[in-house]
Amino acid sequence: MTHRTLLYATLMFLLAPASALFAQDDAAPAELAMDEPAVVIVSAETIEYAPIEIPGFDSGMEIAVLSGDPYGEGPYVLRLAFPDGYEFPPHWHPMAENVTVLEGTFLLAMGESVDESAITEYEPGDYLHIPAEHAHFGGAEGDTKIQLHGIGPFEINVVGQETD
Repeated sequence: MTHRTLLYATLMFLLAPASALFAQDDAAPAELAMDEPAVVIVSAETIEYAPIEIPGFDSGMEIAVLSGDPYGEGPYVLRLAFPDGYEFPPHWHPMAENVTVLEGTFLLAMGESVDESAITEYEPGDYLHIPAEHAHFGGAEGDTKIQLHGIGPFEINVVGQETD
């Protein structure tokens, strides 16, 4: 392929989406805007956490949903806050989850039974991708906040407990 052919192919690839915009029929601007996803902006000082009780987990964990519906179909973003010393049991999720540590020290290990020697400490800025149905357990040192995002529904299945 010559440089000229490669350049032409690249330009066509880049310009094709733009030309499709001009080729649209005269749809009303409101109709076009309704098809576009909403921009979600959440100011840190407006985030409100609420207690969340999960069977098999100790009390004390709090949740704030930033975007989407974690219990419905589709993407979601939420934050969890843990008090110092919080521990959570081995559990898994039917969908993958993505975790970013925001504050404190997040403690996490993989496995279906608690093994303190397997726990790794994660600090603010650290990111983890946990595949679907991958059991994990852990806790928090200091007041800790994490942000989770994924595709719902977000479900928690404690290892050893029956699931519906």
